[in-house]
Amino acid sequence: MKNKLRIASLVMFLIALVFVLCNLACPTLGDAVYIGSFRFGAAEARVCYLIYAAVMVLLFIASFFFRGNRGEE
Repeated sequence: MKNKLRIASLVMFLIALVFVLCNLACPTLGDAVYIGSFRFGAAEARVCYLIYAAVMVLLFIASFFFRGNRGEE
């Protein structure tokens, strides 16, 4: 069970890394999108991507602290 969880978390982490790198390299990142009167620009997008990457890193690290069921060895 632990190995499957670690493999799944590693795959999620790698997909997140590729997603963040592709989006930060996107030439349209500097374009602003308006949601009502709120301007969602490059700085806000970078913050969202950094939060997403941080959550994926924390989930990957958390997979090493998973103990599994007490009945499993």
